[in-house]
Amino acid sequence: MTNPIYSIAVCNFNMADTLEPSLRSMVNQIPEDDYEVVVVDGGSTDGSRDILRSLEAEYPNLRAILDRADECNHLGGDRNISFEEARGEYVLESMDTDDCYFEGIVRDFVSIYHQIESVVDYPYFLSGTGINMAPRKLLLDVPYYDLGGAEDRDLYRRLFVRDTPLWIDHGPISEEIGYHMNWRDELRRDIHGKICDFQSGITLASALRWSLSHERHWILERNRGFILNTLKKPYDLFTHCYAYWKANGREHHDAPPSFERKGTLEQKIAEVKKTLPDLESAYGFEVDRESFSEAGYEAFVEYAEP
Repeated sequence: MTNPIYSIAVCNFNMADTLEPSLRSMVNQIPEDDYEVVVVDGGSTDGSRDILRSLEAEYPNLRAILDRADECNHLGGDRNISFEEARGEYVLESMDTDDCYFEGIVRDFVSIYHQIESVVDYPYFLSGTGINMAPRKLLLDVPYYDLGGAEDRDLYRRLFVRDTPLWIDHGPISEEIGYHMNWRDELRRDIHGKICDFQSGITLASALRWSLSHERHWILERNRGFILNTLKKPYDLFTHCYAYWKANGREHHDAPPSFERKGTLEQKIAEVKKTLPDLESAYGFEVDRESFSEAGYEAFVEYAEP
């Protein structure tokens, strides 16, 4: 296989239990001649690397990158490595090795991307839920910062100031097959994300204002009411102060202008996020519904129907 047009960039770390079915769900739905799957392993110690070697021997268009893990052991660095290793002109990224992707979804998403591309005159980043796509050159020009968490939010802020991201609202494209966090894991993830937000230039004052005014809170809502509604605001106030203290002395990046305030990114995404019919209406294109797979039709067309 030479010169594939599309690269599916995947990062893995200690996901041996779900790695094989997840990767098979990707590679089994793409043609060998113009697609590849590039998997960067971040130094797994659970047998993942042996699984990757076996799958690489089975699939000509799957490449396992086992000798270039990010030196900081961070996802952002591994993603950048996957873009560097990719051979395709376009890259599908942020696909997870704890999900099984429905048949046909990859090519349906690519089709939507190119329909939009035909009516815009700039390289752009299309973001869905669990799948993104952009020209490889754009991802190399605007790489992830190696923060160790919240790297997606930071990347989106920097893409917004270049007027390059579009968001598509759609139904499920995959089935989660692992990585179920308990409440301790969710707490650690939430606090670490806040630390990385401060490393990305979010101001403490805006985070505290957000804590007092924001009514929705995802942390632990599905974990048997561990944190009661009355404790959400005090929890956020305390953890934001703690995260700000922990962020001091760590790598720091300035947030793009107008994105220093917590909540600005989420507001911008809500303003631009559209279903497929809304995108078609806004940009003046039309995707052939008959070309969609069954899963793609459900995710992108039926999902948008009233």
